[in-house]
Amino acid sequence: MFMSDPHSFFRRRKIEVGRAPREVLAKARRVIEKLEQGQPYWKLRGKRLQYDRQRISIPLGPRWRLLADDLDGKLVVREVLSHQNYNIRHP
Repeated sequence: MFMSDPHSFFRRRKIEVGRAPREVLAKARRVIEKLEQGQPYWKLRGKRLQYDRQRISIPLGPRWRLLADDLDGKLVVREVLSHQNYNIRHP
């Protein structure tokens, strides 16, 4: 699925991925591609955050999340982060 540089997909979109493992990046890429094709975030188990309704969290498994912002109806993916970091930054 990935070429020699799995991070290039995310760099082109200015998405922070930190130290996410390859399998998480592969799943994140599939989710992002579905979003780009117009699939609604809620069909990917995503939900709006309570404290910031413009921010969307989509689970990538039990330990990883994808965060996006709703900018005038367009979802812009910002970050792939561990659930632990997610809880620290977004309690």
